[in-house]
Amino acid sequence: MKKLTREEEDRLDETHIKEIWNELHTRFGFNLKEWKPRFEKFVIKQSRETNLMSCFYQFGHDNINPVLNEILGRQRLYPTFTNLVEYVISKSNLKPQNKNSK
Repeated sequence: MKKLTREEEDRLDETHIKEIWNELHTRFGFNLKEWKPRFEKFVIKQSRETNLMSCFYQFGHDNINPVLNEILGRQRLYPTFTNLVEYVISKSNLKPQNKNSK
């Protein structure tokens, strides 16, 4: 499994998770009413020490990545989900910050 860099891991937050869900729905037609409950069930099975971002990344790698690769005709282990996460994180860094914040 291709890992996120430590910096990307630290920057991944709930806003990014929402954006990733949106990208999955918009670009690939994921039925979020089906996928979000699957993720919630996955989170419940994790230890309490596991944070939500780690859960999401692991769920995406194990469950979403194979589906994306099937849709895109890629090899099963190609890191498509990781690349999507990296894209969303980098895209959010390019957005102009609020002019009132310093």
